[in-house]
Amino acid sequence: MNSLFFKELNAWFDPGRARLNIGCGRQVSLVAGVETGQLVGTFQTLERVAEYATACGARSTMVSNFLLNGQGHGDNGRIVFRDPKELRQVLSAAGIIVPTVSAHCAAYAHLSAIWGAEYAEKFVPASVMAKGTQYAEDWSEEYLLGMLETGTAAGIHIFGWFWGLWGHPVLHSGYPWVFGWDGMMAAGLDRFVRKTEKIRAKANELGAYLAHEIHPGTGAICARDFALLLMATDYDRSMCVWGDPSHCWAGEDWTQRFTSPFVAPRVVGSHAKNFKRLTGASTLMISEDWPQRGHQFCGHGEGEVNLESYAKMLLSIGAGDRFCAINGGDLMPLYSEAEDSILPLTAPSPQLLGACSAGIKWVNDHLTGMSMTTATFTDGMAGA
Repeated sequence: MNSLFFKELNAWFDPGRARLNIGCGRQVSLVAGVETGQLVGTFQTLERVAEYATACGARSTMVSNFLLNGQGHGDNGRIVFRDPKELRQVLSAAGIIVPTVSAHCAAYAHLSAIWGAEYAEKFVPASVMAKGTQYAEDWSEEYLLGMLETGTAAGIHIFGWFWGLWGHPVLHSGYPWVFGWDGMMAAGLDRFVRKTEKIRAKANELGAYLAHEIHPGTGAICARDFALLLMATDYDRSMCVWGDPSHCWAGEDWTQRFTSPFVAPRVVGSHAKNFKRLTGASTLMISEDWPQRGHQFCGHGEGEVNLESYAKMLLSIGAGDRFCAINGGDLMPLYSEAEDSILPLTAPSPQLLGACSAGIKWVNDHLTGMSMTTATFTDGMAGA
């Protein structure tokens, strides 16, 4: 791959081909949803997660891929999914509307495993990792293909995604200071195209959309990185973006990222999540002591992101229009994600707020019902 591809990206990028050109043609309103990934460890099953989420006020769930796994999954490397009809019935019985899937961890393992067990061992069964990194990569591809088939058969078409480390980990560190990395980038992008070909083809065949959450340490950590992947895959229809403003802390703010021509035409949904900074602490420190890190996830109403303005921006760039074109209806959930360095994930009693229930409540109190105007206030004045 010619290094000019990424050195002169602005000149090569085609905004016309980047646009998905889908829309529902209806007025779209926001409702509260919840990302379920962090609830899996507590509640274990889709049924119990859905019960908790709806009791907290969520109308939709971003279903962790782990909740799609069936009995015996992972035993000696087996891939087993629950019956799609059963999944559909569970979600319908709980009153869940327009569910999506969170496949972030599984997708990350696929491209990242080759660089070492530590990049995948938390995201694939132990029996898979025991057979080596190449086996884990191949197994992950088969798993993702099966997950797309299961999810779409259950009526789900948007899959939250982390494209993994397509190049050497140093490229994804946020500061690739080693010398001579043009060749590493070119080889890495070639690898990305080759290793994701079957997955993208299956997504297009099934009408699925793979929505990468732009995030530090993944295959795209800023708007420009996503443009690289989009161009490398010849503007593949399945390549989309999942919004999360809480990851915009390294010089590219949420307005710049999500209104960028590299990203705006491909946003198909979003988390509702916020962050704040701990004064004097580096956001890049090598530590898992989260309360001491310079970047802190926090309650929706206390951080740097004005989530009401963010929600309006999502509507203005057409994210709701695209979401409803893909799923039908006229409602787009904003999926609250429960991460807080102070509050517990779930409260010890119904009278207390945990991070998860507090997030859902905040979205319901501040964002639910929001929709995009079809006329300006001056039009109303003129009519009067």
